[in-house]
Amino acid sequence: MNLENYFRQHIKNISSYEGVDPSSKLASESGIPKDKVIKLNANENPFGKELGLGKQLSEINIHEYPDPLQKTLRTNLASYSGRKYEEIVAGSGSDELIDLLIRIFLEKDDILIDVQPTFGMYEFSAKIQGAKVCSVSRRDDFEIDLDKILNSVSNNTKMIFLASPNNPTGNILSEPDLVKLLQSELIVVIDETYYEFCNISFSHLINKYENLIVLRSFSKWSGLAGLRIGYAISNPKIIEKLLLIKQPYNINTAAETVALEAISKKDFLLEKVQILLEQRDRIYEFLQGKKGIKVYPSHANFLLVDFGEIDANIVFETLAKNGIFVRKFSHTMISNALRISSGTPDQIRILLQVLDQFIK
Repeated sequence: MNLENYFRQHIKNISSYEGVDPSSKLASESGIPKDKVIKLNANENPFGKELGLGKQLSEINIHEYPDPLQKTLRTNLASYSGRKYEEIVAGSGSDELIDLLIRIFLEKDDILIDVQPTFGMYEFSAKIQGAKVCSVSRRDDFEIDLDKILNSVSNNTKMIFLASPNNPTGNILSEPDLVKLLQSELIVVIDETYYEFCNISFSHLINKYENLIVLRSFSKWSGLAGLRIGYAISNPKIIEKLLLIKQPYNINTAAETVALEAISKKDFLLEKVQILLEQRDRIYEFLQGKKGIKVYPSHANFLLVDFGEIDANIVFETLAKNGIFVRKFSHTMISNALRISSGTPDQIRILLQVLDQFIK
């Protein structure tokens, strides 16, 4: 028996999505103690245990299945987001919702527009479905090229994903550009994973445009990346379809419990968000004064830094030798750039000390 003959053809040709390594692996591979690792490569909330979430997990009933309709969670998400219960559904991270939306809307050989550089899961999930991906480059300032996008639309083009703020560039989509895309009758998904860092949302448009879906996450602002929980905001017709095809118990009880706790403690958590924004600005101000380096303004908890004549790989390796891990990319527009997540004041102090030693 030759298993290769049984695999779906498009699955054979897919490259894996490369996520970031956990601190334990970074520590073991670098020889640096785990408590000395400064992980600035995944845009996570670095305050961890300081956030005080999850202490009551020992009291949950892990022997019972969670509510498949997510009634308590959706009610609280509606209150938090200012939307209606029937306009919201939760997913196991926004990654699950990306996958579900693509399965709802794209047939094999339908086309998804991917505006690069951006989050890699849109392209990855579309290819798993057997859909085609039309890659459209952003402008040099990383704003979307609306004319280029609209000119790329064909009869088989069904869907576009846009992150706002965009990962890894940090810029916001303009509402006039979004409205023009919505008027083109594409299914438009706006990924607002970093909403709490900018307080700019397009969810107010869902009642006017039934082809709009907004995604949100608990991974960044509230520090729940390890529990995998996000949610979608859209018109009830789309929410009904997401509820129809999602796994019945897609939100585990631990994730739901801590997400509800995060909502109840949002004011405290948003104070930590403000600290991360202040630390982001420290990095920006430090690097902005360095000759030949371009730091892109960001509305999220990270910065994209183009190192100009300095080899970004050397910067990456030098930081890693000092226990500081950032993110690099292969896309041609940002191949000599690094994305640096914001961190705690102590983490950023160490980062800037190391950078100051070899970047003048």
